Amino acid sequence: MTDTMALGGHRKMSLVRKISLGAGDLGVNLYWQIASLFLLFFYTEVLGLSAHIAGLIYMSALIWDAAVDPLIGVMADRTRTRLGRFRPYLLLGAVPLAIVFMLMFALPRGEGSQLVVLTVASHFAFRTLFALVSVPYASLYARVTQDTAERATMAGIRMVFAILAAMVVSAVTLPAARHFGGDALAWALVAGLFACVASAMLFIAALAAGADDAAYDDHEPAARPSAGHLLDALLDNRPLLIVLGITLMNSLASTFFSKNLLYYFKYVRNDPDFGGTALALMAAVAALAAPIWAQVARSHSKRLALLVGSGFYALGFVLWYLSSGAGYAGLLAILALIAVGASCNAVCFWAMVPDTVEYGQLRSGIRSESLIIGAVIFAQKAALGIAAGILGMTLSGIGFVPSGVQSTHTTDQLLLTMSLVPLLGTLGVFLLAWVYPIDPAMHRHLLEALRLRDREAQANRDELPLSRA
Repeated sequence: MTDTMALGGHRKMSLVRKISLGAGDLGVNLYWQIASLFLLFFYTEVLGLSAHIAGLIYMSALIWDAAVDPLIGVMADRTRTRLGRFRPYLLLGAVPLAIVFMLMFALPRGEGSQLVVLTVASHFAFRTLFALVSVPYASLYARVTQDTAERATMAGIRMVFAILAAMVVSAVTLPAARHFGGDALAWALVAGLFACVASAMLFIAALAAGADDAAYDDHEPAARPSAGHLLDALLDNRPLLIVLGITLMNSLASTFFSKNLLYYFKYVRNDPDFGGTALALMAAVAALAAPIWAQVARSHSKRLALLVGSGFYALGFVLWYLSSGAGYAGLLAILALIAVGASCNAVCFWAMVPDTVEYGQLRSGIRSESLIIGAVIFAQKAALGIAAGILGMTLSGIGFVPSGVQSTHTTDQLLLTMSLVPLLGTLGVFLLAWVYPIDPAMHRHLLEALRLRDREAQANRDELPLSRA
């Protein structure tokens, strides 16, 4: 017997099981954080690519990743195996993903066009396998429980693991790569060590999902909806469209701040080693804040928590722009404020996404966790990719020279772009959170309506043989 109930059930999940499922986010985010925080830096500072070319490669690979996410979502939704619907992707994909991730750094590239072609190929291969694992993993959260409060708790646990990954990656990557020699092979060794841990965490999460990976199959129609019906179901899901907007705005904010932070400390503060330390400290603060935000979302509403958190986020970016003369203590205080806001955004976002599944199911009659997760991750990655491409062009436009001496104009513009663009993105998140409609009372209504519709459908099926007699 599983520790969740059938459709609409509210049996509590054990803490051990929640933690085991959340451990998968440690694995996913070891890959995600290294790619997000250091890959652009690796391309410019280790491989010697220009910021413009590096940004275009990063953008094109992320957009490709985003494009395949919904396709993988549809494929996963249609998967039926004795191991479940989503778990096979974790169990079979974890090791190939680890190998390709390491090769993305280790692959000999040469110079000129060969350097660009092999960099593009390795990055695209990584993004494809990452999508094949990460979309089914994220989809598990909409299947193992439909209790909105439990989802808020699980989102908090997930974010603790995700932020722990960010903290470890931020603190360890640069010193470890430098310790092993600082070249591409040194980076590959560090990436390989992280990949081994990531694979183990994904296996643990797959085992923890258990039989609940197929918990609702008996309640789903046997006929598969057409692509047109699936698209209509997505477009008719207003809360989902709002969540997609939130991830677009938040991805813009996080990209322009986090990726610029390494360049900021190296070229503005002349302290390249402190960039990783700053990211690690931010991750530590975010990890401490995540359970608090989860509790606020659980006891009040996800909307309220996100509105408050966006206020912290916006204030942090304003103070960062005004911090040009601040000492390190002041900078760390501002970074902590930004980290508190980032933690809230992450917790509330991933707690909101599963609730849109039931909203869409009630509106369209189609339950499609992976398609919704795929659409969400598509929006997130497309935004991150476009933002990275724009960032690369922005850096080139302000006169940034990789591993060179930057002019005062360049450093001033660097500070402006890493403050103003994130601030605008955060204001967008605030406005979208204001109109997000699903609160705890509405979600309870959704579940009751789904249970009633399920009972009516079952009654009709039971009466059908009598009507034919």
